[in-house]
Amino acid sequence: MAEALPDIPQTLVERFAKTFAAFVDAVRDAVTKAASNPELNATQAFHAWQMKALPLLQQQNASVQAALGHFQAGDVRSILMLAEDKRGLAKDLDGFPLTFAGPDVAENLDKLETAVVMAAFQLCAAAGIP
Repeated sequence: MAEALPDIPQTLVERFAKTFAAFVDAVRDAVTKAASNPELNATQAFHAWQMKALPLLQQQNASVQAALGHFQAGDVRSILMLAEDKRGLAKDLDGFPLTFAGPDVAENLDKLETAVVMAAFQLCAAAGIP
């Protein structure tokens, strides 16, 4: 990253943080829903989301929300590093089928995942990150 960072619109930062939080909330809700369904909670995909993906996403969300606070205090680096990383969210979640809680949930998770990636790309573009 360059030494002098451009002014980043707060709306882009807030959109990225809000969208990531919405994705994590939807994953948490899907895991909760699937946990009560014997057909779904017996699958390897469900256990992968419950035991690995969701806890990791929750940790990452805490970092994103903290970085939002740092941004508001004048530090843009942490939110930009996270946005740069989250451009690859879909790739990071390869091997974790979004269908773990059913097709309707998968469709919603896919839309939210795409929204996170788009928000991350927009934030990086505004910062001049290729």
